Amino acid sequence: MSCVGVSVAGLWAAPQAPRAVDAPALENPAQLERWLSALDDDSRLALCRDKLLATQLLLDTPVEIIERTTDNLGSEWCRVVVPSQPSSLDARGYPGWVPAAQLAEGEGCIAGAEAAMVVAPIAWLQGLPRGRSLKLSFLTRLRLAAPVADGAARVRVESPLGQGWLPRDSVQLPGECFPATAASLEMLGRRFDGLRYLWAGNSSFGYDCSGLVHSLFAAIGIRLPRDAHDQVETGLPVALDARRAGDLLFFEKPNNEGRLVVDHVALYLGDDRMLHSPTNNARIECRRLAGSRYETQLCAVRRFLDPGDPGTAIPAGT
Repeated sequence: MSCVGVSVAGLWAAPQAPRAVDAPALENPAQLERWLSALDDDSRLALCRDKLLATQLLLDTPVEIIERTTDNLGSEWCRVVVPSQPSSLDARGYPGWVPAAQLAEGEGCIAGAEAAMVVAPIAWLQGLPRGRSLKLSFLTRLRLAAPVADGAARVRVESPLGQGWLPRDSVQLPGECFPATAASLEMLGRRFDGLRYLWAGNSSFGYDCSGLVHSLFAAIGIRLPRDAHDQVETGLPVALDARRAGDLLFFEKPNNEGRLVVDHVALYLGDDRMLHSPTNNARIECRRLAGSRYETQLCAVRRFLDPGDPGTAIPAGT
């Protein structure tokens, strides 16, 4: 296995998919904020319309390299699968292409590792070799480099860039966890109110609809597929009018052939409220379902929290 060696790497549809405006996102270190600020409405829309970007991967995420190639500029690319992002596209994990320069040798922070997980919207990894620091996304996991003493202000971690430290109040340590409840999901999700939608976004620099719910459920220990059309195939089916806080709402629209397909997902908060990352050039919001266009497009509800045992997850795939 290899792992991601930048704060956030894009998983692209092909080595030829990135445009000139995407160059900052392909660098090492990745310049995510510079890239996002350079995207205008049209170039953001094209990420979706032309399906250029598939998803995003956080620092130290393990990937399996399947193939290597060189693009027309002489840059090396790796076709990978991502085990931590389940997908019907490949049983091994989400498939796509990453610049080889954004990968590092090593297995990365595998499931079950003694790790610190970023639970703040962002956190700075500091104290790296040569005085470097790195802005990390929510849910980034890095192995612990040393035991954490009671009252410590810093947590020492291992990363592909060497050892560094994270502020103690920005991370969750082994044995700590958010309860698997609707309240936890709402508390975490409301931290991203107003964050601008990003097609294929799966980091706190920008989320798409399924990336947001994928990340929120991962934070409470429930692993969902990455995409909405796969998410709707998991969980416990619930009648549309029996929805309750913590359920996922799925919406459908006609595709280019006129066939109805699931193309959107939202987290239901109860009391007719839903939290979602709406669409290109919009922002994450909490809104009422009644009277909206979403009310007429609602096609399925799935439950992942056990109502008979609060704090317990229903196994994905039920």
